[in-house]
Amino acid sequence: MFETHEYPEQCVPELPEQVVQRLAELRGAVASQSLIVWGEHCSECAATACYSSCAFYTPRTDDLNCGRFAKRVQKGRIGQARLATMTFRKWGKLYGLGPVGLLTPAGAERRERIDELISGAILTLVPSVALRRMEWQSNQRKIRNSRRFVAPADAFVIEAWLADRYPAFSFTLTIIPTAGTDAGLFQESFEFGAGYNRRFVPTAEISSRVDLTKPYSIQIEPFEDSIGREITFGLTEFVNFRHQADEVLPTRASGVKVADQSKERKAKCIIWDLDNTVWRGTLAEDGIEGLWPDPAVKAIIEELDRRGILHSVASKNDPEPALAALDAFGLREYFLYPQIGWGPKSESIQQIAALLDVGLDTFVFLDDQAFERGEVGERLPQVTVLSDADLPTLLVNPLFDVPITNESANRRKMYLTDQIRKSAFEGSAGDYIDFLRGCLIHVEASRLSPEVIERAHELSQRTNQLNVSGRRYSRSQLLALQAPESPMAAYLFSCRDRFGEYGIIAMCVLDERGAQVESFMMSCRVQRKCVEQAIFAWLARKCAAAGSANLSVIYSQTKRNEPAVRMLEALEFSYVPGSPGAGLFVRSTGKPFAHADVVVLQDRTESSRDANAA
Repeated sequence: MFETHEYPEQCVPELPEQVVQRLAELRGAVASQSLIVWGEHCSECAATACYSSCAFYTPRTDDLNCGRFAKRVQKGRIGQARLATMTFRKWGKLYGLGPVGLLTPAGAERRERIDELISGAILTLVPSVALRRMEWQSNQRKIRNSRRFVAPADAFVIEAWLADRYPAFSFTLTIIPTAGTDAGLFQESFEFGAGYNRRFVPTAEISSRVDLTKPYSIQIEPFEDSIGREITFGLTEFVNFRHQADEVLPTRASGVKVADQSKERKAKCIIWDLDNTVWRGTLAEDGIEGLWPDPAVKAIIEELDRRGILHSVASKNDPEPALAALDAFGLREYFLYPQIGWGPKSESIQQIAALLDVGLDTFVFLDDQAFERGEVGERLPQVTVLSDADLPTLLVNPLFDVPITNESANRRKMYLTDQIRKSAFEGSAGDYIDFLRGCLIHVEASRLSPEVIERAHELSQRTNQLNVSGRRYSRSQLLALQAPESPMAAYLFSCRDRFGEYGIIAMCVLDERGAQVESFMMSCRVQRKCVEQAIFAWLARKCAAAGSANLSVIYSQTKRNEPAVRMLEALEFSYVPGSPGAGLFVRSTGKPFAHADVVVLQDRTESSRDANAA
């Protein structure tokens, strides 16, 4: 059922016979259904100011301010199937309110017919001066009636047809509580292909997040790449099924994926929204002069920066004024690779992760809008999603309880220097290896010492992707590695080039007697710069000098260390499997490493041994 407005004439798309059969099949399986009162709404609703400020504002002939669908909602029917054809414009969405009750299909049909008669009379007979008020009253009456006959539903169903001329159509279904401060959000994204599509969301999945007995809004909104495509919706309601429904219900995976927020996880980067998060106010509406930077947020950013947590931005704004506002508030320097535009925030976060070369599972996204949190949580389940309500406790959140070292305090500056490196390479005409030679990369190898034990601990706790064994070392374990009687030797590697310092970037725990690496972990910031070649070439020389023909590396599979496998394979190690998910990577100590001479490695292990002994 749709709101009472002046819709175009009946429009019945030419559907293939098999699609008509699928429409009838579903209706034959439905025992009862809701009648949500759907309306044409805006996802960036800021009425009434938007009528004068929005670049997408389009006046409508029916005096309803702005048209969010290109051709309005074109209603039609085939047999018992009621259809609605529409073309979403930017920010357009279908919007309804709950809770809703259930009717038999016959009862729902009677209600639809009565509504058509009443709506037709209002639009035909009521004078224009009173028409909008009568439409509003009619819609309120329909919403009240939709809440009658309450009964539990089996699922929410979305049925749609897409013409062959269109690629896949992607959109989100979002259900948000509207009763005061009730928490919760359900969101799921769908992709419909050409032809007939049918998707079910079990009510149990929704009600685990949203109380469907209390007021809520329900929204269907396309992704940006689906705007401008025509789609025909069929049954789009809560339903109960007859016994024969098993024939039409597909098997499906659980709809909502929740990021693992266990206490073991540590954050490396936090992505900030801007409007009503970093500052109070909305830039597009209030301008820079109308914004108020939140001093508590600035203090949080500064403290997390001191701890080595990186910051970036995913904001729906125009880039130039947003960056100007960050400059004006003294915050721009803290944000690496800010992504400011009008696309989905999940895509912005993916872009930031690629530029930083950091795993998404170490990202935290913070936004005041439930929709944005839901979109990121649905599309990027690895990312931990927080709201502005979490700001007061952010600094004591275990996610940000990380060791503080010289490297962590300078981590942002190191990434800024790396941006200069990337810009220098992009502006060079030579090949990559020649560019690396010109960077004058130096690595120093030294033994673990009390002065750097905090950095060793931090490296152990934070390194995920390039951690071959997946091991984490406690401070007491690291102290034990320094003992003269320890059978293992622990080495740290620091790095610099002509652009600046990287700091300590790798740690290796080596059994020199058996020429076996118990653990190797390295920062992703120096990967693919021939640093790993230089380090393993040094380890191979050390083991060869002790009489070993081979160098082996202990491997244990984790959820996140696949890049470590690719690194060792690129270094031409051969894998010897052991137990499931574990084994050894083995390589001859006499075989040279390609491009190891690109990096100059200085061995300071003997001098650091003497210092430790002293």
